[in-house]
Amino acid sequence: MQEAMYEGKNITLSVLLDGKREISELKKSSAKGAFSCPYCNETLNLKSGNNRIQHFAHRHSESCEPSIESEKYHKQVERESKQHSVIKNFIHDELKAQQKLNKELEVEYGFVAKATEKWRYYPDIIVKNVEKEIAITVLTNVTKNRDERLASQIIKRNTYFKEKGLIPIWFIENTEQSIDLGRHVIHLWEAELNLAMKTPEDLMWETLLNETKSDQSLFELFDYHHQNTPNSYKVRSLYYIQSKEDRIQFSVRRFIEDEQKSPFRAFALNGGYEISLSTAMLTTKTLQLSDPKIEMQLRNSFLQELEQKKKEHLAKQKEIADANRTELLNKRYDSSKRQVSSKNLLTKNHFRTAILEYIKTGRLRLINADDVADYLVLNGASNESYNTGRYKIYSDVCACLDQLAEENIIELSSTGGQRNRTYVVKNI
Repeated sequence: MQEAMYEGKNITLSVLLDGKREISELKKSSAKGAFSCPYCNETLNLKSGNNRIQHFAHRHSESCEPSIESEKYHKQVERESKQHSVIKNFIHDELKAQQKLNKELEVEYGFVAKATEKWRYYPDIIVKNVEKEIAITVLTNVTKNRDERLASQIIKRNTYFKEKGLIPIWFIENTEQSIDLGRHVIHLWEAELNLAMKTPEDLMWETLLNETKSDQSLFELFDYHHQNTPNSYKVRSLYYIQSKEDRIQFSVRRFIEDEQKSPFRAFALNGGYEISLSTAMLTTKTLQLSDPKIEMQLRNSFLQELEQKKKEHLAKQKEIADANRTELLNKRYDSSKRQVSSKNLLTKNHFRTAILEYIKTGRLRLINADDVADYLVLNGASNESYNTGRYKIYSDVCACLDQLAEENIIELSSTGGQRNRTYVVKNI
């Protein structure tokens, strides 16, 4: 085992070695009975060798049951950072202090409380309050390389604790936070997403958001980048934790569920807030894990921000509608102006000159009445048309072309019906 009672304190072997004490010195203390088992008080020997890592072992008997389960637990938390035990012990001590004031409260390290049941997994701390048992676990050292495997482990442990009738609560080391408040997005490891909880405060947020009526979704109003808009908003929370010198600080982060596949992300409701260990660990029927006054202030602030976003959205929609209306009016004005101009700039009296210019400039050998009509409209003739789509100047165009045919400048090649009068250019 890795822990022992030494000078009145429960301490791990790694802590003793980190204190610059040599293994040879610790062995001398061990020989004189300086170390004992925290669970059965049996004297411990310090052993080290090539086959096994340095460890404590019971001197006169086999290892006691709690120490065996302690070994199992310590293998479970081998992946954690050094801060893990510091944070865990802070939480344990705070809850133990509350236990003195609350007779219905029982606090113990997980593997100690359940050692006789020989559990497969242990939470760091188990809190029993009246009929409820809470499993508290601190998670540190989450990285990209570890995330996929860790996510799977967390699901197994979370499910196991629930099967044992416990309410799992997870705290994540603060260094893992990644939040962009400007875009209302929180980026998550898969492990973090699996650790997110649903607390009474989250349910209050859900009720507030789902009862707030709006023609647009929250995601749209806040310009939050998303793939799908949910039918209803589901709020969850994460609790980040860090040690600050002689105290522990919690950060509460609430979000609306969004992307359930990598890269994992969610809509951050606000910047969160920090609370002290004593406030977070306050127990009635369960752990408080929040500050009710701050939560109420945050909900009110969010509602105010939401109303402002609605006003901004309506103003933007009005601006777009006004711009579209102005553009439409301008188009109508330009069309009317072109029609007035066409009557002044290119009447049928000028068609002959314009058609001759059309033939000459394009060096055409064949011309079509419809193409000539299009050319004249583009150059200032009236663009009024019949229901069939043909320009009203078509008959005047044909009359002008017939006149040019009589002058032997062009020759009618094919009528093709009334839709396609084609002429061959002869002399120009």
